[in-house]
Amino acid sequence: MKAFNTVFAANQSTGQIGKEQLTLFVAGDQAKAKKTVMRLGRDIGFEPIDAGPLKNARYLEPMAMLIIDLAYELDMGTNIGYKLVKG
Repeated sequence: MKAFNTVFAANQSTGQIGKEQLTLFVAGDQAKAKKTVMRLGRDIGFEPIDAGPLKNARYLEPMAMLIIDLAYELDMGTNIGYKLVKG
């Protein structure tokens, strides 16, 4: 399973920044475990998104690196996060 690595620790307890619900990307190969993680994320306050099989975790890693760089190198701070918008 891969989840929560694109969310700063301060936002993991609410799944939100202000009133904005953050997206929780969840990648994994075990359907039951993925369902459990997605339910836990939803219960915390996130909008969980099935990011596919565990091999897709390789796409989540650069997202984590980018948000860390935005926070610390570009001085945006850790009160930022990802939100997937669907139309």
